[in-house]
Amino acid sequence: MVKYGEENNDGEVSQWNEALFKMKRLHELQTEINRVKMNLLAKHPITGQWNYEIWFNSVLSLYSEGEAKYADKEKEEILNLKKIIEQLFKLKPVHSVKVQSSYTGTKKQYALNENNWEEIKKLVELLESKVKLYNDVHGLSTKNIENMDGRSILR
Repeated sequence: MVKYGEENNDGEVSQWNEALFKMKRLHELQTEINRVKMNLLAKHPITGQWNYEIWFNSVLSLYSEGEAKYADKEKEEILNLKKIIEQLFKLKPVHSVKVQSSYTGTKKQYALNENNWEEIKKLVELLESKVKLYNDVHGLSTKNIENMDGRSILR
């Protein structure tokens, strides 16, 4: 066994600790989530995506940052929710698109389907809540109570 600070070239122990970069990624994802949640039904000015799509994808990215620590049951729960939401995006779109043509060109108009939106919104909120809970349980957020080995636990 190699002690911290000793040379190790046999590949047994990583000499690089990515924890700070992981925390930075998690922070940036949470910042993006907070930003787009200010107006979920708007289009992002740079990407042109709907903010609710960015929200969903950012929550999935939060999940992928912690996935290696999740129990199989937790992974299954998240992936099932992901699958349901993706199917809803296809089968029950939040917006319908109408293309209007005139002598000056074409213009897209979007109509919100409130029922579809509420259904999808509730499920993405549930997904976000579960991902944040599991990330917290597995020590990927602010510690609540510290175990002797440094992992956080919830009370």
